[in-house]
Amino acid sequence: MKYQTVLIKFTGEAFSQKGAPIDFKRVKEIVEEIKLLKRAKVKAAVVCGGGNSLRGREVAKAKQRATDYQGMRATLENAQALEKLLKQASVPVQLYTSHIIKSKYPVFNEKRVKQDLALAKVLIFAGGTGHPFFTTDTAAVLRSLEIGAQVFIKATKVAGIYSADPFQNRRARFFKNISYQNFINRRLKVIDPMAVCLAWENHLPIRVVKWEQGNIVKATQGKDIGSLIK
Repeated sequence: MKYQTVLIKFTGEAFSQKGAPIDFKRVKEIVEEIKLLKRAKVKAAVVCGGGNSLRGREVAKAKQRATDYQGMRATLENAQALEKLLKQASVPVQLYTSHIIKSKYPVFNEKRVKQDLALAKVLIFAGGTGHPFFTTDTAAVLRSLEIGAQVFIKATKVAGIYSADPFQNRRARFFKNISYQNFINRRLKVIDPMAVCLAWENHLPIRVVKWEQGNIVKATQGKDIGSLIK
């Protein structure tokens, strides 16, 4: 493996299919991918999106974004589903939430998180940063930096970074490699630009891949799949 410590952001769509908020068959596919990383002695952490249940921007249309925490709570539903199936597969796991979510799970604590990572536990982070206006993309980059990840992998529904939505524009240009600055200047949208700025400042590479089994392992091996922001 090229990378020994990775953080993967699974978008909400990775947890759902055919209209169901959470499809446990899909969650099991994520578990199988994580198990392969574990066998390769890779330290892995996961940030779950919540778009399959609720998107913060959609809620913002109806109420003030500054007081919206529903999107943060939506991420916990996916995180709990993933934790449940990891435990069923006998994979050591610890779920952490942001400070805003009151639950049975511990709030993110950098010292404890690093201890769990050293014990080879899979870490799951729910609730974003715990602050409105910050997406789960930004939370994923932040957590990547806090745990010392060597790469941030975003697993999404498209094959990588395009100049426009490839589902709506067949002529959209595909970027195999792109600089942080070029990504920001072009106002590309597959990742929140604030997350890219944070990664840029801290020299954290971002790999964007289509979520399907095998791609996370390939990205961790350093194979040239999807798109790379560097």
